[in-house]
Amino acid sequence: MLQPLKDGQCEVDTIRCCRLKDVTDPGPGGPFPGRCGGRQQIPNYLQGVPPQADFGEYPWMAVILDASNNGYLGGGVLIRNQWVLTAAHKITTRNIRIRLGDYDLKRTLDHPDFPHLDVGVKNVIIHPNFDSKSLVNDVALLELDRPVNTNQYPHIGLACLPNQAQKFEGQNRCFVSGWGKDTFTNGQFQSILKEVDVPILERFTCQSRLRKTRLGEEFVLDANSFVCAGGIEGKDACSGDGGSPLVCPTNNGYTVVGLVAWGIGCAQGDVPGVYVNVANFVNFIERYVGPL
Repeated sequence: MLQPLKDGQCEVDTIRCCRLKDVTDPGPGGPFPGRCGGRQQIPNYLQGVPPQADFGEYPWMAVILDASNNGYLGGGVLIRNQWVLTAAHKITTRNIRIRLGDYDLKRTLDHPDFPHLDVGVKNVIIHPNFDSKSLVNDVALLELDRPVNTNQYPHIGLACLPNQAQKFEGQNRCFVSGWGKDTFTNGQFQSILKEVDVPILERFTCQSRLRKTRLGEEFVLDANSFVCAGGIEGKDACSGDGGSPLVCPTNNGYTVVGLVAWGIGCAQGDVPGVYVNVANFVNFIERYVGPL
């Protein structure tokens, strides 16, 4: 996750390092039962140093682990009490464990009152038309071996799903979070959850910008599978963030617009990142997870 600071601090009068504390932020949600996309106030919560997220700021974040060796596979998002959504290209094994409510992956306990939760996965569903080369239909659903009681864990909650085919192009401030690398070349994975704000781009604007990269003038963006965000120097997801959610504030709460899929390098100006277009897969997703 990239978002460089200047001399370790945010620049004055800019938002490049700011957390989700502005007028576009719907603010902490109420209780989670029966709803999604909210956040609860956590007493004595850990406040991160930008671009670090705050503890509990993204309660839907999931860590996908290889259960055989505890190795990090990627990010995901809790969309139902028993279901995690992620990118299919991150599923390299069926022996998976999900960690919820984590913040600093190097610490066994981030908050004395709010431990992370490890849950097994009993079923892995990959979109039947997923193509591992082009990454079209890059969607996977992970069914947990038991439902998570979010009443019991105020730092764990659900993100909302969009409506089928809902459009988010033109939203100027959405948020992607993850534990991926800080640079594309020789980067280091981040132990503490990072966040960055990015705009959602119109399809043909994104395609035009990507054609100026090594993809060339004949590149055609598959708008059914992908949505673009970013293209601002210093702000991007990066290697290792795959499957992590891109969320936008809506009237319903924070809604999953995308999942980190692929990009050309990281955080280059006018080179947007490419995300799974979650809205175009809602019918497929809800076939398994059901309505909220």
